[in-house]
Amino acid sequence: MAQVFYETVIDTAVLVDALCGREQARAELQRIARPSISRLSWLEIMGGAPQAARDGTEAFLARFLTREITPEISRRASELRFHRRQLSLGDALVYATAQEHGAILITRNTKDFPAQMPGIRIPYTL
Repeated sequence: MAQVFYETVIDTAVLVDALCGREQARAELQRIARPSISRLSWLEIMGGAPQAARDGTEAFLARFLTREITPEISRRASELRFHRRQLSLGDALVYATAQEHGAILITRNTKDFPAQMPGIRIPYTL
């Protein structure tokens, strides 16, 4: 039986992969009991969705609990960036969202989030 994660934040790249039909991403999302996303990921996805796909994209995103960017998440993201200068603001905010909610970050971004980092899950790579 596959392991089930209860508190997770899904990174933008995994969401894009699922929307594009990548089986590894879809399989990972099916394993998660309580998936959530950062408001930043919602903005990135909807901002890049073609006009013809906007309704379907928004319906897809509605399946996830959207975690808002709070002052606590902002502070945590600024600390992450202070200690890891190469981390983009977006990546810091998404990771800080996961940390603030005691969640695992599901990502395929091994450049910024090596699998051995606490609270990171890399279900597949491209």
